[in-house]
Amino acid sequence: MSVEKDKIEIILSQLPEDLQHEVVEFAEALLVRSRKGAGVEGLRSVRSFFGVWDSGDTESADNDEIDADLARQYAGPHKAD
Repeated sequence: MSVEKDKIEIILSQLPEDLQHEVVEFAEALLVRSRKGAGVEGLRSVRSFFGVWDSGDTESADNDEIDADLARQYAGPHKAD
């Protein structure tokens, strides 16, 4: 997989500053861990992080609710910065 640094920086810049640092630290930790545990499958250690974050909302993975939230956002008015 090719990593396009410019695209990542653009995405990070859209996050609040305090969250940017946390995201970078998390991504670096994933890379370090995946390199240490890279075996035949390569991504196994990265996949071990899937689902580890608990938002505290038991309905956070409700796809119907997620779809409804996205539909509301796409349908709403958007102002240019």
